Amino acid sequence: MGFSEFISCDDIIELESEDKVSAITELAEAFCEIQKCDKAKRLIKDIIAREEAASTFVGQGVAIPQAVMNMKDEYAIMVGRSAIGIDYGAVRNARAHIIALVISKKNIDDDDTFEVLSEISTFFRNETVNKLIRSAEVERLSEVISEVRKEGDDDKVLPGKKKTTTKGKKEPLLSAATALARDVNAKAVMVYADAKKDNEFIKNLRTRRQVIVVTSNKTRFKDEDSKYYLIQAPPARGGFGYGQAKIGVLLGVSKGFLGKNDTVVCVTGDEHQGIFNSVVVIDIAHEFDFFFNATSSIVPDDVKPEILERVLGLASEISLEGREKHPVGTIFVVGDTNRVNTYVTQLIINPFRGLSESERNILDPGLQETVKEFAAIDGAFVITGDGVVVSAGSHLRPELSSEQKENRRDLPSGLGARHAAGADITACSNSIAITISESTGQITVFKNGDIVLTLQRPLIP
Repeated sequence: MGFSEFISCDDIIELESEDKVSAITELAEAFCEIQKCDKAKRLIKDIIAREEAASTFVGQGVAIPQAVMNMKDEYAIMVGRSAIGIDYGAVRNARAHIIALVISKKNIDDDDTFEVLSEISTFFRNETVNKLIRSAEVERLSEVISEVRKEGDDDKVLPGKKKTTTKGKKEPLLSAATALARDVNAKAVMVYADAKKDNEFIKNLRTRRQVIVVTSNKTRFKDEDSKYYLIQAPPARGGFGYGQAKIGVLLGVSKGFLGKNDTVVCVTGDEHQGIFNSVVVIDIAHEFDFFFNATSSIVPDDVKPEILERVLGLASEISLEGREKHPVGTIFVVGDTNRVNTYVTQLIINPFRGLSESERNILDPGLQETVKEFAAIDGAFVITGDGVVVSAGSHLRPELSSEQKENRRDLPSGLGARHAAGADITACSNSIAITISESTGQITVFKNGDIVLTLQRPLIP
């Protein structure tokens, strides 16, 4: 499939805006004017919402904002350019000089969309194409295509050019991710493997970068395989995978695979549809700047990576299953146990009191149902960094100093006392708190009194 047949306007729009939202607005309004569409405001809102979830900047000064709407054609494409560049909020403050707006018709096959987006990315990031579009002498896309033919690059980047087939199913998003990793000098490419039923996608992942595979089921991979690092994370059933990408990065940092100054290109997807559907670039220092300003690590030093993995997995299961078909909310406080215990009062007799440490280790599979049962009790679980459950049904009463209260960030509306307790206990100790909302099932992770990440309740297929 070639994308050139879907170009709505041959003219390259001269963008006067200098920031992302204004540039998107300018291009979307021009698109609606040409298409005689009266839904510009709705279109702009949808594009910006998509950008807030994950930037569509793909490197080489190119951004490909996207939206879906009811229309006759399968796709519509319009291109704008800026000589001075647009502040797109990209990694390393890179500016967007070419913006290719892609509108797709509702209910279009995802594989077709990914193929079109991959072709667009390859085309506009090509050095010849990039220079031509930025040139003031070139005013139309047809001129660019004509010049590409003269340069002899048409077999590489020309839209609609038939390509040599390869064995196996192509994964255009993986190709785009590896190319993007080169452009932003990423330390690693992280792939959410649960989006695929088999492991064939790894064969299509050709990169010299470090590869990190994130999965909720480690047994489908060989731990001894030196080609990639393996991380076990909660399933992200349904919804956009940005939270899954962040949790993968968090666990990657805890395991030492990633560091403060690294950039990661993350590929996430939908396990129900069996597809990869998003590529996200995460600059760790930028994404977690608040936590690195307060401490040298976003994960407490005494918390072992496998403990954090296990607690997050349990939280996901409790969020999804509840208890006896009833929703359950609770808090897990992990690490810096001695200090945390100074802010704890037992609401009930501690059910773990008197058990040996081996009998109350969170890694023991036999403890799983016990933890889920006690999650229905008001209060928090207090867990050491090496996985020993110290108590359950614990009332947290953190005492913040005047300075801590003054610097404390307000929690988003809708978060209640459980989340406030999770935030405050991490503000006055070097612990990490994982909360589960009883009303929504949302998982929220706190560190240094602030939200590290959130995961929406997994959807039951």
